[in-house]
Amino acid sequence: MANGRRMGGAPWWLWIYAGVFAATLLLTLGLIYLTTVQVRTAAARFAHDAGTPRLVRAIPYAQLINETASAARLNPALLAAIISAESAFDPRARSARGAYGLMQVMPGTWREVGGTPDCRPRAFDVGRGVPMCAERPEANLAVGAAYLRRLADRFGGNMVLTVAAYNAGTVPVLRYHGVPPFPETMRYMRQVSLAWLQLQSTGTLTPFWSAVIRRFDLWQRLRGILVVVLAVMLALPWALLFRRLERSGVAWMETGR
Repeated sequence: MANGRRMGGAPWWLWIYAGVFAATLLLTLGLIYLTTVQVRTAAARFAHDAGTPRLVRAIPYAQLINETASAARLNPALLAAIISAESAFDPRARSARGAYGLMQVMPGTWREVGGTPDCRPRAFDVGRGVPMCAERPEANLAVGAAYLRRLADRFGGNMVLTVAAYNAGTVPVLRYHGVPPFPETMRYMRQVSLAWLQLQSTGTLTPFWSAVIRRFDLWQRLRGILVVVLAVMLALPWALLFRRLERSGVAWMETGR
């Protein structure tokens, strides 16, 4: 009788179990690498090299980003990483707080910078909400980049503080003497640094990496779930083995009576 076994004496289900376990283990290790090693690598490199110029390609508005960054004396890869985190390259993106466009510029920031020659701050004061010119990629990028340049000058070229201030404001950064411990800002810094690492290394940001970075919180939760699943899968064969040995022992004792 086959008794549910394949050649070599191992049950057929054991091979399936081993394959599922191996796939789960590889996925877990990949997520652990992404959510720990990759994040630390990105943060460390970002702190030292975020300002090093690197032209971008094969992403939306690549040429415009290169030109705008060069005019503002910024790293195009950094500017592209911020756009990825702010709007995912959507020029019509809006936030609940009133930010808009590729770089999610606030009306107050537009007034502070002075706008662009063809889209002055007074366009915001006509009672029609955000003017159409402020959503144009070239105008939005110019104002966002000019504001980022001001922050970089204020923080002495420290791009970690500059990017943190772009998200949280200058006051919290000065108050905490570093990146404010706000969950939103921490997520933002991680997202920007991961996107920057890809852009700085390859010059581009593929849709795959863009999706992975934007869903980072999901991967962290999935990592925790998979660790629990692996622990259960490791314990299950031992539990079955002990149960089998226990039954064998009981049967042996009954036979010996």
